[in-house]
Amino acid sequence: MSTGTAQAYAQAVHAIAVAEGALEIVESELSSIAEVVAADPAVIARLSDRQLPLEQRLRMIDGGVLATAHPATRAALAMLIGAERIGHLRDVATALSERSASTAGRTYAEVQVAQPLTDAQTTALQAALERATGAELTMRVVVDPSVIGGVRARIGDTVIDGSVARRLSQLRTRING
Repeated sequence: MSTGTAQAYAQAVHAIAVAEGALEIVESELSSIAEVVAADPAVIARLSDRQLPLEQRLRMIDGGVLATAHPATRAALAMLIGAERIGHLRDVATALSERSASTAGRTYAEVQVAQPLTDAQTTALQAALERATGAELTMRVVVDPSVIGGVRARIGDTVIDGSVARRLSQLRTRING
């Protein structure tokens, strides 16, 4: 999905969430759901299967775990399913987080780590990234085992990659010359 299209959907979701007074909840739920959907290709296949009637695909968001999601989150998912854009949920969730941070006068940072961080580690990491960038950040931490160790952060167009995976890749390049 183009950045512009993801931004347009994020703008619509943002408007729905703000109108419902649930921006923080919707942002959090969409991000979590996007991670689950991205990790399970079978889920995305079922939600985007055009051979299944739209009503049946929409019912998937009203049952199970999603039944407890905020109505605005379910409305956002229904909008993406109905528009055949559910495969781009992660892009829309990220664009929504960026829009929310920007509206609050902050910069959105997505940080990937190999293992969950404690609250103290998260606070220290955010403070370090804010010092490094000179910006007030809204930070989202994503656990990604491929990082192996260390941290990979994307702040706007800037990527700070202090991951063990990157260091190993650099070492491999030096050895193989």
